[in-house]
Amino acid sequence: MEHLNALKRLAGAFFLAFLIGLIAFSAQDRSGDKISRRLRDSIAESGEESLFTAWVFFVDKGPNPAQRLEAVEASLKARALIRRLRHRGPENLVDAYDVPVYAPYVERLKARVHRIRHRSRWLNAVSLEARGRDLIELADLPFVLRLQPVGTSTWHDPVSEPKIQARKPIRPLDEYRLDYGDSRAQLELMRVPDLHEQGFSGKGILICMLDSGFNALDHQALDHLDIVATWDFVNNDPIVGDETGQMGTGSHGTSTLGALAGFYPGELIGPAYNASFLLGKTENTDWERHIEEDHWVAGAEWADEWGADIISSSLGYRYDFSHGESGYSWEDMDGDTAVVTRGANIAAGRGILIVNSAGNEGEIEFPLSTLIAPADSPMVLAAGAVDSAGRRVNFSSVGPTADGRIKPDVMAQGTAVRSAVPSARDAYGWVQGTSFACPLTAGVAALVLEAHPAWTNLEIMQALKSTASQADQPDNRMGWGVVDAVRAVAYSPTAFYPPAEFGVRRLENNYIFFIQYVDRLHWQKNPLNHGQAVKYRIYTRPAVERLQEYKMLVELDSTTFTYDNRGLLDDEAFTYKITAVDAEGHESPGAYTVSR
Repeated sequence: MEHLNALKRLAGAFFLAFLIGLIAFSAQDRSGDKISRRLRDSIAESGEESLFTAWVFFVDKGPNPAQRLEAVEASLKARALIRRLRHRGPENLVDAYDVPVYAPYVERLKARVHRIRHRSRWLNAVSLEARGRDLIELADLPFVLRLQPVGTSTWHDPVSEPKIQARKPIRPLDEYRLDYGDSRAQLELMRVPDLHEQGFSGKGILICMLDSGFNALDHQALDHLDIVATWDFVNNDPIVGDETGQMGTGSHGTSTLGALAGFYPGELIGPAYNASFLLGKTENTDWERHIEEDHWVAGAEWADEWGADIISSSLGYRYDFSHGESGYSWEDMDGDTAVVTRGANIAAGRGILIVNSAGNEGEIEFPLSTLIAPADSPMVLAAGAVDSAGRRVNFSSVGPTADGRIKPDVMAQGTAVRSAVPSARDAYGWVQGTSFACPLTAGVAALVLEAHPAWTNLEIMQALKSTASQADQPDNRMGWGVVDAVRAVAYSPTAFYPPAEFGVRRLENNYIFFIQYVDRLHWQKNPLNHGQAVKYRIYTRPAVERLQEYKMLVELDSTTFTYDNRGLLDDEAFTYKITAVDAEGHESPGAYTVSR
């Protein structure tokens, strides 16, 4: 009976989702415009005979999707099932996102397009290549909800940083059990060797690396790895190294993998050298290191199927580059607009911890940011770069997000990082970029999960942020600071959480004779509190006065999710903290945002 009731609840949820989709579809159909403005502009500029890469979203998942859920649940691999049980419970293992795209819809498209690239069950869409005039015709199909371009970007290698004298070792060279060689500084900065001394090495953790080519996997520092599966999402085959005549060459993935999990004492040791791995090639390096978000989404869905615990992604999507396709602006970095960010949010909702490079775009005038997607997601741990002394390097991207949240989240070494290089089986080199701060951070996350296998992805994020070097005074240049592996493992997750997605927007009030400014604060109910919060407290202090204590600004009831701090001058900037309060007066830890 309980099983029948569960199916009824699922059927009801699907019916509601169908109605919402139908309403959205009807509204777009009446407007006569299912094609996004960006795609329409691209077609107008390049011509209807030009080839475009586009997403086609469907109105639903076909008939009887609720009945197909049982088959989806039965098909879950053991690791995926265990991870979902830990994060979602036995009554909510699968949902509408897990139902595959309705195959007859895809078959109807095949005859009209150049090729289908990927099917996304999470987005209920396919990515494809088609001429502009064919895309215009697809918009007339009744099961097509909308069309938009596949987001593209060109990855920016970081500008060279000045040579900085290496930090002296924290301990005598012979005090550690392992000989870290030249990789010692990048690990000591995060106190990783102390966890290695305790026996933690990432064992039992499955990490998916999404990157460009993984050449030289027989490198002496990599040949010990347990590689569970590989897939090339650019060329659609299992070989993730270079192949003659195929798109995409390079070994960026080799070096990120080496930074995370290399093991050759005296030369290189990564933080999680005993973890298991999925290697996904998602970048087409033939087109000016041109990267496309549909490969990333396909890689994340593949990682979910295999039961990955962590995704380490040294890629990102932002600007308008190759082939005239449209990219994303800083205003799209709001945690929910970029398709790749939406995919990351769904992945995180299935219990995967996602660590992503913050970007190598440097600083920009506030309130603009230089973040890349999906690092803008509130459910993604964005890693920025510091030097071996823990100082932010100039190329590391900065926040805030477009909706005013602090980013990046944490920092790790991103310059003079020691790793494997593929030129020879015993070759090593120095690499730099947030590309390498990311796998170092992901390696620490693996150690925390190894130490606390019952923790959720969000609890690991909380532990890493709450114990980082500037956790009490986060900002948009270094987030919560450099990760501290020892403190993160020792952390006790709170049972009562601050509100979610706390952000701020600076607004201008022009009164003709004078101008005043408003900081509009916004937040959301944290579902982890299960309705315990009865009120919220907002505190503030001047952003430049880091030693000054916070003062309470206002106390609000739990049904309020915005607050305007009015009457501000242009040069006034504040750090805000918000807490939740339960019926007994217990106050949660704080969430933070900065108005400048």
